[in-house]
Amino acid sequence: MTRAEWAEAGLAVVRCAAGGLNFALEADKVQAMHANGAQSAITLAALLQLPERQPAAQERLLSITHPDGIRLLRVEEPVIRCRIPALTLSPIPPLMAAHLRLPWVRALAWLGTPPDATLLILLDAWRLPTGRS
Repeated sequence: MTRAEWAEAGLAVVRCAAGGLNFALEADKVQAMHANGAQSAITLAALLQLPERQPAAQERLLSITHPDGIRLLRVEEPVIRCRIPALTLSPIPPLMAAHLRLPWVRALAWLGTPPDATLLILLDAWRLPTGRS
């Protein structure tokens, strides 16, 4: 792959927020997005043991395609489907990976340029812990 092809390559994701942080899930694992109507679905913040935002943020409901069936997950707005350029993706640094007890964190991406860059944490939807609220 040439540098030009690599620069154009990317990963389709669904961006969302939880606990004041920015996350992304692979778009092909997100079957649908709905207005939040299922209060029984767990929030991404609760699943990751992050503090819930106060006051509560607007939420959307994501239907995640999983080998065990459809999973519902409430996430904070904004929810955006986009493509992350391959050049912005970074694997978890080795020292951090060695101590990280979160197998669902797959990579990091910096969007934008400093000082306004946004850190995006890429999650593997199939490895997220199960939970019920």
